[in-house]
Amino acid sequence: MKKALLLGAVASLAGLCWSDWPQFQGPNRDGVSTETVKLADTWPEGGPKVAWKKERMGTGYAGAVIEGRKVYVLDRVNDQKDTLRCIDLETGAEDWDYSYDCPGKYKGNYNGSRNLPAVDAQYVFTLGPFGQLTCVSKETHEAVWQKNIVEEYGATITNWGLCQSPTMYKDTVIVAPMSDKAGAVAFDKATGREVWKSERLGRAKDVLYSWTSPLVATVDGQDMVVVLSCRTDPNLTGIDATNGKGLWNYRGWKCPNPIASPIAIPGGRFFVTGGYNSGGALVKVSKAGDKWNVEEVFNNKALSSQAQNPIFYKGFIYGNSSGNKAGVECIDLNGEVKWKTENSDPEEIGAILIADGKLFSFLSQKGTLRMLAASPDGCKELTSAKVVGGTENWGVMGYADGRLLIRARRVLICLDLR
Repeated sequence: MKKALLLGAVASLAGLCWSDWPQFQGPNRDGVSTETVKLADTWPEGGPKVAWKKERMGTGYAGAVIEGRKVYVLDRVNDQKDTLRCIDLETGAEDWDYSYDCPGKYKGNYNGSRNLPAVDAQYVFTLGPFGQLTCVSKETHEAVWQKNIVEEYGATITNWGLCQSPTMYKDTVIVAPMSDKAGAVAFDKATGREVWKSERLGRAKDVLYSWTSPLVATVDGQDMVVVLSCRTDPNLTGIDATNGKGLWNYRGWKCPNPIASPIAIPGGRFFVTGGYNSGGALVKVSKAGDKWNVEEVFNNKALSSQAQNPIFYKGFIYGNSSGNKAGVECIDLNGEVKWKTENSDPEEIGAILIADGKLFSFLSQKGTLRMLAASPDGCKELTSAKVVGGTENWGVMGYADGRLLIRARRVLICLDLR
């Protein structure tokens, strides 16, 4: 009896200390860890401890997610198969995998995996770069259902494949074909049945696709799916999460190639940013009666994050800028720069993540991980270390229980930051 009580207390304490990272950008899709695990304030000369390293994976950029101390990553093998891998967080051993045939190369370069899974208590949802939306059972390790959003909804396979990660809302999983047939679509998690689809996003002349992922947010009591669509003339749209009805849209910000997804900020605010000197824009959405209003708070060049989502944390926005020797930047909600660093590499578009009040910035071209204080009071680097080799390591990072996961082309590395 005493042993059972002790184990129960330990399990309860563990639940209070750490949390899962079950989807793109973490539990709240905002790049911020909610766990209270204490991390080291500095690292030894060799860098943080490498808990494990999984090598000889397929080439790609798909980061990993974590649920129930299991790591899930969608891999692409030899341009022939998409493979979902389930890996033990503690040991790095592969527990199981599920594959389906999907031969092909992109029209452009940078072949390989793209998107992150979304995981709940029963299922793992993946969207492959050629449009296969798959629900895999965590119990049987087999597909429960599969849809192809290219064939069924007319999604466009771009020069670099479909680049978005599914999001979950209650009993549905949501993706955005961004086509004439459907802007976004919600499917029943258990059956794959279409629950709703929204109308086309954008005007008739717009090039619909982009490389962004849908976001679920709540404004004035309304649950909504927010999608940034349309290449060259972006259209930020809010859709009713229960029925797919369009609520509002904003198109005052311009970017020739949207890649970073929109982020939600309390108070009905949303921030969008992009590369190519596009800067960013903050809008405030509110409802008056039956009408939704969109107010532009600022639209400037202060922060241009080309590929990685910026992060809102304790009143400020942090992002990894690109171009013109830009680096990590901190801006306030008026669009004013509080501080910024510099990078010598114009192709630097590495990921960022916040845990334990620390900002982790990964330099994708150098393989260096930097740990900064997540504070608007100037840039304070706490420590840094080279953790992987190679270049173009653009995968989104994952984090749980003090462990940081970095995807580096053909390698998945787990660093113990505790």
